[in-house]
Amino acid sequence: MKTIGAVTIGQSPRPDVMAAIRPLLGPGVRTIECGALDEDGDDRGARRAAPALSEGPVLVTRLRDGTEVRVNPAFVAPRVERCVRRLEAEADLILLLCTGSLPPIESRRPVIWPERVLAAVVQAVRPARLGVLTPAAEQCADQRRRWTRLVPDVVVASASPYGNPDALEAAARALAEARVDLVVMDCLGYTPAMRAVVRAATRRPVVLASTALATVAAEWLG
Repeated sequence: MKTIGAVTIGQSPRPDVMAAIRPLLGPGVRTIECGALDEDGDDRGARRAAPALSEGPVLVTRLRDGTEVRVNPAFVAPRVERCVRRLEAEADLILLLCTGSLPPIESRRPVIWPERVLAAVVQAVRPARLGVLTPAAEQCADQRRRWTRLVPDVVVASASPYGNPDALEAAARALAEARVDLVVMDCLGYTPAMRAVVRAATRRPVVLASTALATVAAEWLG
């Protein structure tokens, strides 16, 4: 039996993300999880830790109770690496459950980075105008800079996967009005149901980070 390790920048477990990933891995695959905020104890402890370190670049994640928290990449990076160390003793392959930019991680096991998976998809397709959905408005400028390295014409809209569904519909309509050719849902928190909302609004192909990640993992597993 193969074992997949999954590392979130929030708290584990992440049933919302793994519900999309597990069916694509095939039968006979065990999954184990670890979260960067697990070591802060209960949800209250993690909430106390995360907001104090939310200045600068922002990553959006959630706690076990579903509460959204925002964290700094520099804060979670060493914690993510500790999670990788814990899981690599059992896991054959490790998945990072974050599409944001994190420093390189040394591991004795292969690690799949969603950021690189999404970039590879966009490079392969080369849309004339790319739509990017990101969780927080504060991320829009950074996302535009990041994605215009691959596609000159990029439209970014924000809606948290952990917030009001109306915000997601509004963001999807904005991308539809911008006439994008492809939409990337740039957060592991977005679900297949949310992808259906975006696809219905834009009538364009939509790349979901969780299923893109799972597809690459399934190929690796063979």
